[in-house]
This record gives sequence, C-alpha cells and structure tokens, in this order.
Amino acid sequence: MPSFIIPKEPVSRRRVLRGLGATIALPFLNAMCPSTVRAASSAKAPVRMAFIFMPNGVRQDRWTPEGTGADYKLSPILQPLERHRGQMNVLTELGHMNCREGDGHYAKTANWLTGTKIAKTTGKDLRCGVSIDQYYAQQVGHATRFGSLELGTEPIHTGVDFNVNYTQLYGSHISWRTPTSPLPPEINPRFVFDRLFRENAEQRRASAMENKSVLDLVLADAKALRSTVGQEDQQKLDEYLDSIRSVERRIEADIARVATGENLDPAVKAEITGLDERISKAMNAVKADPGGRLRLDHTEHSRLMMDLITLSFWSDSTRAASFMFGWAVSGKNFSFLPDVKLGHHESSHHESKEEKLAQYEKINIWHSEQFAYMLDRMKSIKEGEGTLLDNSLVMFGSSLRDGNSHNPKNLPILLAGNGGGIKTGQHHVYGKDTPLCNLFLSMLQAGGVKADRFGDSTGTLQGLV
Repeated sequence: MPSFIIPKEPVSRRRVLRGLGATIALPFLNAMCPSTVRAASSAKAPVRMAFIFMPNGVRQDRWTPEGTGADYKLSPILQPLERHRGQMNVLTELGHMNCREGDGHYAKTANWLTGTKIAKTTGKDLRCGVSIDQYYAQQVGHATRFGSLELGTEPIHTGVDFNVNYTQLYGSHISWRTPTSPLPPEINPRFVFDRLFRENAEQRRASAMENKSVLDLVLADAKALRSTVGQEDQQKLDEYLDSIRSVERRIEADIARVATGENLDPAVKAEITGLDERISKAMNAVKADPGGRLRLDHTEHSRLMMDLITLSFWSDSTRAASFMFGWAVSGKNFSFLPDVKLGHHESSHHESKEEKLAQYEKINIWHSEQFAYMLDRMKSIKEGEGTLLDNSLVMFGSSLRDGNSHNPKNLPILLAGNGGGIKTGQHHVYGKDTPLCNLFLSMLQAGGVKADRFGDSTGTLQGLV
C-alpha cells in the first residue's frame, strides 16, 4: 500500500512553493485530499488541452494510414508515433469550409482553431474568430494562475504578402482571444520559464538573487512541505522538481551555446552580426538576430517549448496551450536532417517532383518525432490513477492538406490523450467535408464545457466518446 499522510487540514490545491523572487505551483498530491477515504475519488484531474501547429501541410500520399478503426497501419510520416497509437486517434476528412476562400496560407492558418472566415486586409481591421483554446480558457482559466499559454519558435511577421494581399500577421497567430485580438506566441523559452516560476522583474531585482535557480529560491519551503506529506507524495514532488531543474539547465545550456556562436541557423548567418550584450541572467533572454529569430537548435527549441507546456499542465498553472512549430509560411532551414537541402516552405511547393517530395516528407517525419517526444513526456507523468496524457487532449496537425495546393480539405489531424473519456486507438474516416469544428465541439464537451456549437460545427464527432 502506498504511504499516505493526510494532514488534519489538507494541503490547498492552490498551495505553491515560495522563495524570494520565485513561485512554483505544485502537482496534484494525495495530501490535497481531505481524507484517506477520499484520496482515490478526489484524484480526478481536470482536462487540459493543447494545440500543436505544423506549418506548410504534409506530403499527403505519406500521411493517411491504411485501414480504419483499430485495425490500421500507421503511414510513413506517422511511424514515429507507433508507441502511442493506443492513446491517439487519426482523424481523416475533417476540414474548414470557411477557409476555402482566399489564396495562400494566411486564409487557412489564422482560423485553424476558429473555423471562421478572416477579413481580407493588409493590416487594418483584422478579424477572425475566437479560437478553441481561448474559448476553453475563458471557461476554465479562472481556476489556474494563467488562462492560457501561447508558444512558438519564430517571430511575428508584420509585413504584407502582396502576392495575396494579406497581412502576414494572419500567418503568425493561431490563438484569438476575441475576433479582433490575436495572441502572439512567445518564442523565448527563458521568458516562458520565468513567467511560470519566477515573480515579477521588480521583485527579482529587489531580491538580489537574479542568478539563482528558482529551485534554490524555494528550497526551504520545499523541504518544509516535504516533511508533512507521505512517501508517495515525496516521490511525486522530487520528480516534479527534478523536471523543472532539467528544463532550466537545458535553457541555460542552449543560451551558453548561442553565446559562443554555436547553433547558428545557416539561413540567417548572413544577417547576424553578433550579440551586443548578454541580457541579465535573471531573465536569461537570448539575443535575437535583426529578423527577431532566436539562434537555437530547432529540435531543442521545440522540445523546450513542449516541455514547458507539459510542466504548466502538470502544475495546473494553465489548462489551455497552443504551440506553433513555425509561422504559416515558415521557410525554416532543415539542413540538419540527412539529405534535406531545401527550406520548409520551398519543399512544400514540391510541384510533384520526387526530389522535393522526399525532403518534404523528411520534414514532416521530424515534426511527428517531436510530437511523439511530447507524448512520451506526458505519458511518463503519473497523475491520480493514470497519467498526465490520460487527463489531456492534445491536437496535432496543419491548416493545409498539402503545401503545394494550399488545400484546406481533409486536413492532417491527430488527437492524443484520453481527457474527458475520449476513446483512442482508432483511425476514424468521416464523411467528406466534415467540419473540423465538430472535433472542437467534441473536445469542449469532453472538457466539461456546456456548448452545443462552435464555429461552423454541425454536431460532435461519432466514435470519440
């Protein structure tokens, strides 16, 4: 039997570890239950939702699995997710009717999570819709420190694409708080880490401890709490704090490599003139090149951001998050992959040429590998009778079927996690032109939100719950 210590006064679910300049929310502990009798029944965790965006579509002949239902074979692009097939669904024939008007990527990216039309504009009068992550945050965000997190790896683009006469702002945002208020993704992992675990900048300066690890700052409080909880809770606490330290060290290591000139993106070498100065170690911000890009290894940069989402869910700091691997027309250089010489956007305009298609597919596979990494991490975290992944819904996909045709029909979409009783392990093939918003409505209801419509939904998806 596990060792429980349930205090006379249970530990508050809002209990945090505090130190001078740092605040760390806690994962769910048995000691937060009022009694041993309720320990099991109270362990039901809230549903978390994350939306992971991959730009530029996919090589469509290598995406769709063979077979349907539970008896299906993962496609080459999805092969890295084989170990998670039991906790995910591949969803085929979902799309956005309202995304078909308008050329290029912008009319199909800004509204990926809204299902609404966007106003065609070169900068003024932005209009889209409320995205599902923000709709969910508006319903459940009152219970957490942060309503939502919006993360990415590439800076906001503010120019105009005169090929299609859309502002590039539409390609830089997938989260919309209101139809006219897009939420920009934060691309600096240090800023995100400090937002989650440190007090405000003024307090940090006052503490004169800007260079100390957040865990060092809360050590005394952590020790005090540890002495009041049982062995199982002590183990949970140790694992959680070790994970925070691991992410913190990886951020520091990447910043150190940048400072010595490593991890330079070949595509932006010509633009970079060097670092003028190191920003204070308290914030540990990375100096950006004139284009606003961070000079971080793309794989590690992406994984850090997904780890930060995982930590924010684990600590119940937020229950809604979005992450953009890149902006809508990302030309990210993927020459770090074997036999890939083209940028992401260029390879997606493959013109049915096998040389380009092969590189496009390798980039798609890389994205699946990173998503598998995130699911690995979430699946490794025990929570209640299950895992963090059991209590989450994580959607992964793109706003285009194919980057060459800019097709918004039959979008590449996966849904992982069992949050709210979602059934997994299936390849669902729905009727042609089934609204993607039907999935969003299903997710909202699984998350406990009383909604009967979202975007252009016509109902919920059959077979998910």
